Amino acid sequence: MHSLDQLDLGVRMPTADWLDLNGRRVFEDSGLTHHVAPFPPLPLMRSVSGLTSEADFAAHGVAIFDALQRASPIPLTDFKNMLDFGCGCGRLARMFKGHPGTITGCDIDQRHVEWINANLPYMRAVQTLPDKPLPFADASFDCIISISVFSHLNEASQLAYLQELARCMQPGGYLFLTVHGDRALERALNEERIFKMLQIPHRGLRRAQTDMEKGKHAFIFQSASHLTTRAYKYGIAFVPKVYVEDVWYRYFEIVDVVQGAIHDFQDIVVARMR
Repeated sequence: MHSLDQLDLGVRMPTADWLDLNGRRVFEDSGLTHHVAPFPPLPLMRSVSGLTSEADFAAHGVAIFDALQRASPIPLTDFKNMLDFGCGCGRLARMFKGHPGTITGCDIDQRHVEWINANLPYMRAVQTLPDKPLPFADASFDCIISISVFSHLNEASQLAYLQELARCMQPGGYLFLTVHGDRALERALNEERIFKMLQIPHRGLRRAQTDMEKGKHAFIFQSASHLTTRAYKYGIAFVPKVYVEDVWYRYFEIVDVVQGAIHDFQDIVVARMR
């Protein structure tokens, strides 16, 4: 048990306790609800994750935060100016309640931005436009996190955003960017549930496998995606480790590629600004 004062520390609590509060205790004791961040409405939760319950949405946030903390060389609470790039409606951002630094989010969906700004007072979110420069000054952040964004970008958009994130980073700052790598491809090829979740044709997956084996960025366009527009080509991207080490290295020092770090599926690329 913890005192109410400790519960009010939010993310500054011991990590294991904060994860347990968000993932389990709050659903067993409704009196603890106000100690965690609120949940977005169901349509927004579904739009960013496909999930349809607060418990599952919370579990995803807990798992992502835990994976990031394990991948980070320092506690996430030690960063002073953080950017959640592609913040959605707060699946991860909910976990930053009580963070002592400045938390900024950005997303292309106006609904997500409006909900974040109305419900998460410790964070400011701004809307961005697809494939356009980010509305942040040079060297604004010492930490940038991006979950399930680079796993959906075509190669041109990927490179443009890597350049923009590099511009926004402070020297010595860290980036944590997730991709579909070798582990995600392996599971998509061998697990029917994963293949159906990705909603890609067999021929697209086979082409991605060939490209991955050659060390290439592999992109499968999804014309019916909820995010596909004339301005933005959304899809499933697979990014091999060798590609990250060769191409992403042009922008950052690659510290590590933690394979299957999130849900035994997405990799976390840990990069450091030179």
